[in-house]
Amino acid sequence: MKKTATPIRSNNTCLKQICQVIPSHLVSRLARKHQAQSRSFSPWSHVVAMLYAHLTHAIGLNDVLLSDNYIS
Repeated sequence: MKKTATPIRSNNTCLKQICQVIPSHLVSRLARKHQAQSRSFSPWSHVVAMLYAHLTHAIGLNDVLLSDNYIS
């Protein structure tokens, strides 16, 4: 009898997997290079929030902030 391979379950979300591909030092370096001014978000938090908004089809920043599943 042929055994079928069962996939290994992972606790990594799609957002986490995407964030693991992006080097965090690159985000900081690009923010400094382009003189990004931050008031309350760090450059990395901004990238993660924008990725989350894109993945969830959020209409605005309020949708992201009011979401129960927002990852800080």
